[in-house]
Amino acid sequence: MKTETKPQKRDKSLVPLSREHHFGLLFCWKLRQGLKNGTDLEVLRDYVRYFWENILKAHCDEEEWVLKRLLPKHDTQRMRLEEEHRLLEAIIQLIDDGSPRNKDLFQVLEKDLVDHIRWEERELFNYLQSVVQPDELELTGKLLEHRHAPSTDNFQPEFWTKTDKIE
Repeated sequence: MKTETKPQKRDKSLVPLSREHHFGLLFCWKLRQGLKNGTDLEVLRDYVRYFWENILKAHCDEEEWVLKRLLPKHDTQRMRLEEEHRLLEAIIQLIDDGSPRNKDLFQVLEKDLVDHIRWEERELFNYLQSVVQPDELELTGKLLEHRHAPSTDNFQPEFWTKTDKIE
């Protein structure tokens, strides 16, 4: 007989990172829409560069900072997070370099980022809540509040809202 597990309530110290995951998922949706709409790959490349430099890189840095505070260096979850961040950055660099410039790289980035965010939300954050002392999580959350700046995505043109090609 299979038993269902109820999802854990998100510790408030991790909520700022969780909220930013929404931006990551929205970024992926915008890429999918852009590809579906036939948006010029240069525009998509500019958007990937913009999102990395203005939102995603800082978010990844914050997550790694949090895990360095909370988990030992050789913890497998911490190592996985750091490795996935390096892989995402490598894909973004390939897109930024424009070699090769094809739809496949955007699709790989979109899929890998969605999978990464889902893993963090479903597994990593629950793991943190189960192995880290509540007072240490609370302190980390307070420190994160001081480091954390809300993100905004003001990229133009809004290629994801158009049905005609943007070039």
